[in-house]
Amino acid sequence: MYKGKMNVYWGYGNSGKLHMELYAKYNGMTILTCKYKNFFKTKTTVHNRGITRKGNYWIFHDLQKKLYGRDKDKFRSSETTRTNHIKTFHFIPSDSYINPLSKAYDQFKLGLKKTNMSTITINDMEIFTDEDVKKYSSDEYKGSDLYNHAMMQSIANKEYEDLGYDMLNDNADEIFDEVDLLMSMTITHFNVNNPDNHNPYGYEDGNGFCENHFLLQQDEKNKKYSIPENVLNKLRKANNIIPYKSDTFSWAIAFIDSFSHLTDHKYDEDQGILSKELYDKNKKIIFNYLDHQFYIPIKIAEFLTKRNIPYRYFDLDNDSYNEVFGGNFEIDRNYTNHSKCWEDYQDRYNQIVDMVKEYIFERNLPSFYIPNKV
Repeated sequence: MYKGKMNVYWGYGNSGKLHMELYAKYNGMTILTCKYKNFFKTKTTVHNRGITRKGNYWIFHDLQKKLYGRDKDKFRSSETTRTNHIKTFHFIPSDSYINPLSKAYDQFKLGLKKTNMSTITINDMEIFTDEDVKKYSSDEYKGSDLYNHAMMQSIANKEYEDLGYDMLNDNADEIFDEVDLLMSMTITHFNVNNPDNHNPYGYEDGNGFCENHFLLQQDEKNKKYSIPENVLNKLRKANNIIPYKSDTFSWAIAFIDSFSHLTDHKYDEDQGILSKELYDKNKKIIFNYLDHQFYIPIKIAEFLTKRNIPYRYFDLDNDSYNEVFGGNFEIDRNYTNHSKCWEDYQDRYNQIVDMVKEYIFERNLPSFYIPNKV
């Protein structure tokens, strides 16, 4: 459904990334993201769409996958196509404090046991042996489906080989061609070793704030990480979106619920999740963690402004996906909300409510806010 202008979603932890991807697929958008530092493009052509009796969105579609990677000094790409396929969208909450057993996840696994697994390919990029990959990626099979699948697997297995500044710059037109949505993941590690640090963002350009960002590539000449010029020009012409939640209370609830996951389980004390005891012993850790998360949208805005990339904020609580991203079909904004799995855990929910109320009071935060007005 390419309309001539790329959307760029500058996501981070708990910023609606999965919801955005489901929305894009439901509307037949072409998505560009990263896979093992390679560039991964999916083009979805939707023939029919709907909602199951259980309330899950589904599409009947054709799917084209393109993977762009590096093999020593060569730029490589591969393409596979799957036609007439039904895809059902599931949301599985994980690492939840409120629901430590994640009933939704258990029910999903139970559902898989009842499914005929012989009809499911667990990972369609891992079907060949190393010998098969070498054989079917040779010139003898070039142009065939076997060649494309072998190339796809070969590129995917080169997990940590960056394209590099020059290779990405030289091939930007092909990689970004007709992309509707670029999913950008901003990695923002909370400084668990120094929770008293009020600005625990580390360094930009390859470390800390944008650590491992796949748009940042190392220039062989000066060894610095930066966005290649041709990519930068495309970003400056794009619709750059920074998501945030205007409802401060629900924002804080969600981030405390995901504390264990977003701190890499550094503080786990109770069944692999955050314990109430940690809050009672040292609430400063929790509050500094929330401070860190609170300012991420503003830090992303600073990152873009520094590079003369225009942007706008997107309120996950109120703004219209269709108006901002150009689709024709909305997905219920609560479809990927964790709250559905909290229903039987009122006591644990109330514990977080008390934490949030104290945090908002101590930080004197407004009930509703816009990042650039904080």
